[in-house]
Amino acid sequence: MTDYEIALEKHRFKYKKALGQNFIFDDDLLDGIAEAGGADGETVVEIGAGAGTLTRAIARRAKNVCAFEIDETLFPVLDDVLGGLDNVRLFSNDVTELGIETVDMLIGEPYRVIANLPYYITTPLIMLFLQSTECKSITCLVQKEVAERICATDGGDFGALSAVVQAVAEPKLVRIVKAWEFNPMPEVDSAVIRLDKRNGAALDDKLNDFIKLCFAQKRKTLVNNLTSAGINKSDVQSALEKLGFAATARSEQLGAAKLQELGRLLGKI
Repeated sequence: MTDYEIALEKHRFKYKKALGQNFIFDDDLLDGIAEAGGADGETVVEIGAGAGTLTRAIARRAKNVCAFEIDETLFPVLDDVLGGLDNVRLFSNDVTELGIETVDMLIGEPYRVIANLPYYITTPLIMLFLQSTECKSITCLVQKEVAERICATDGGDFGALSAVVQAVAEPKLVRIVKAWEFNPMPEVDSAVIRLDKRNGAALDDKLNDFIKLCFAQKRKTLVNNLTSAGINKSDVQSALEKLGFAATARSEQLGAAKLQELGRLLGKI
């Protein structure tokens, strides 16, 4: 039994499925995630500190760790696991309620996100930190299927999520993490992905909204999706022609960069 499991048992912790609590206890795997996230010498934000397993691995490498955890029953466990580490600050706030401007202000300097994200809130959290002007990269554990969608560059797996992420960040699938490496074991495998922000780029509402319009109905052509949203059909066709695409093109054929160019040509971003 690991130190983490001993601490959980000592404080009679009960896993809460509603909070997506699936912990990792393998120190080698945890250190690999911290290394992949670029923790060395950096300020790191962790979402969902859990039993402090990843927190401790990050703290060994990072300058500072700002760990957020909303389950207060884990605080005694975290006190045990993180005892003696003077570079860790623990917050009980829900970052989705704080908003990204407040999170950036709390941290007070550029940072990297490294986290084992609860599955149920993966996409909202990624979107939140893509909006940050201070976040340099996001390295997180997500469902394998979600990781593949985020990293897809074209074809059936490429969709609104892929396009939004790739509009402001370079995604990389780092490694697969099998379901049995978690406790309790989830139903599916996971993957570690790293999203490196481009030169301080930040996602804004206009870009996000435009990409969502492009993928409103994946079976429709891009022209039909955008004209259904009230954009002039001839303007869309003309813009596509300038980009070298036929009027019958679908959103997934353009990729993230060309969709951004399309949005600029149409005056939507």
